[in-house]
Amino acid sequence: MSDSRVFDRIVERTKSLVHDNERLNSLLVGVGEKLTKVGDGSEESKSFVKLLKMLVRMVNAHLNGTYRSFSPMTLLYLALALVYFVTPIDLIPDFFPILGFTDDLAVTVAIGQRISEDIDNFREWEQSELSQ
Repeated sequence: MSDSRVFDRIVERTKSLVHDNERLNSLLVGVGEKLTKVGDGSEESKSFVKLLKMLVRMVNAHLNGTYRSFSPMTLLYLALALVYFVTPIDLIPDFFPILGFTDDLAVTVAIGQRISEDIDNFREWEQSELSQ
């Protein structure tokens, strides 16, 4: 299957997922499980894990209704990054040590840059919630 078809399938899967809270919760569990497999201690790995955890917190806050300030498109981007991360069949299969997470990193970082304003707003909201 071509790279673009793989990505197109992931996007289609994600579009249906964002309207199903049960499946979104399931996705978050899968991300948590896979996060335990990432991390060789490099700075890139630490930054990647930190960004993924931020995205997970954003989806969690949306699911539990405590934060609803981002658009449906941002929710789609959040879910897309997480689905791509947990999908074992992607551009570079994850069973290749180190290299397998390269495409996950690239997609997640690209999405993070695309929604950076939403991430910054969420961080500010999160900090204000913690200080209360």
